[in-house]
Amino acid sequence: MPKQEQVKPVHVCLIVGEDEFSVAAAARERIDRFVPPADQTLGLEIIDGQADIIAQALACLRQCLEAIRTVGFLGGRKVVWLRGVDFLSDLVIGRNNEIQETLQTLAGAISGGIPKGHLLIITALKVDARTLFYKACSSNGEIIEFNLAEKPWQRDSGALAFAMHAFKDAGLQIDAELIETFTQKVGTDTRQIMQEITKLATYLGDRREVRAGDIEEVTSSSRELFAWDLEDAVGKRDLRRSLAVLRQLLFQREEPIRMISGLETRFRHLLILREALDNRWIAAQPMGHDNFKLTFAHLPESLADQFKQALASDKGTPLHPFVAGKLAGQAARFTRPEIDQRRAWLLASRRQLVSSAIPGSLILEYLVLKLCRSRNHKQNGTTTHY
Repeated sequence: MPKQEQVKPVHVCLIVGEDEFSVAAAARERIDRFVPPADQTLGLEIIDGQADIIAQALACLRQCLEAIRTVGFLGGRKVVWLRGVDFLSDLVIGRNNEIQETLQTLAGAISGGIPKGHLLIITALKVDARTLFYKACSSNGEIIEFNLAEKPWQRDSGALAFAMHAFKDAGLQIDAELIETFTQKVGTDTRQIMQEITKLATYLGDRREVRAGDIEEVTSSSRELFAWDLEDAVGKRDLRRSLAVLRQLLFQREEPIRMISGLETRFRHLLILREALDNRWIAAQPMGHDNFKLTFAHLPESLADQFKQALASDKGTPLHPFVAGKLAGQAARFTRPEIDQRRAWLLASRRQLVSSAIPGSLILEYLVLKLCRSRNHKQNGTTTHY
């Protein structure tokens, strides 16, 4: 979600962020609100803010200054859109003395007040909040930020929410599980999500209900996966998904030893949470979409700090409550003996990986098969209980 510092009507809007689709959509929404699309031929001036050299950057800044000082056609409303500025954070262009002076002039124009009936919109990848230009926009206008989440699970959560609204806006009906399947295949880039939903809507025609086969048939697999995706799929005992993620990670040249290390950490966390569940110290309440709310029912006060430390990352960062709840739900899928057995398999696979000539891909595929196998696994006509 964007970080919005002001919501009052303004005549300067700085929209910043790595999520290019959301940045452009926010700009378009404000442009259309200020100048109707039918009047934009004469009422909208777009200035390309991309620059490879100092001369190009100076030219677009000076063009922007000239545009905001020029009265609209017949005195009507006018929008100046300085679009896709990419040099403000550049270590060479952005720090040039002439660029800095021109930016200060633009900041002065913004502070002095944009002419009545004008709207200045600036979209940029990144702007230093310490600069006079940023402060002028903040004091005299609206600043909106669309920054991508740092952690994979945060990006996944944001993509699910975005896709849910996008499907609704497109008039398509889809259940929660299929939305997760969709984002797992398409990825977390908002522009890509919108393109794939548009493809689906065109493919469906008059039909509005999205089915699993539609996603498989029409959408493109464009997501770059992370080790977290493998750990999550294995934690859900989803063999099909786990193998698909593993093969994609291997294709991305992810190191097998790193994947095993991540799985070891995951099952260490599951062991702790399984012990807490068995002792009724905690409870995992289903919240939908494979999410769970972790509640501390009867966790002894003497164990509270140790419990939090045991679940912390290697860097000592506590688990986010959303993640902790998700892991508690995964821990409920395994018994204590099953977790112990899987930790032993992980250790054996690690040793095999560093001491044998067997390809790491084969070791990992066999490991994933065992980690995800059901509780009653049939082999050679007999049933083995784990």
